[in-house]
Amino acid sequence: MHRIELIVRDSEVYVGGIVHNSVYFNYLEHARNSYLRENKIDFMELATKRGVKFAQVSSEQQYKYPLMANDRFYITTKIEKATSIQFLFKQKIIRLPDEKLILAANTIGVLTNENGYPIRVPKDIEAILTEMGIK
Repeated sequence: MHRIELIVRDSEVYVGGIVHNSVYFNYLEHARNSYLRENKIDFMELATKRGVKFAQVSSEQQYKYPLMANDRFYITTKIEKATSIQFLFKQKIIRLPDEKLILAANTIGVLTNENGYPIRVPKDIEAILTEMGIK
């Protein structure tokens, strides 16, 4: 499981100092991409050099409690294979220092070719996922 720590920035809140719901999508995506980059899977490089892109199929968030301006928090990310071509990202946002659950999310995605059609995971990426314990 991957963990990344962040802090709420002023530009991410609206009147009342609460993080806007749309910002949580950015937090979750940043955590997913950071996890994959740390394991030598760079979606920007895959897209520009190989025409392989990541597309979200579905995303579900359960908001439990709001983050506020300047809150410190961390995001955990776990990846599982949902089907032979779909990935399931299980994520949680936890506030620090009290470890309060802020949000739980499940996101399903697929890899696509340059025409937007789902594809099987390329062998080199499959090898990295296997090393990460994802089967």
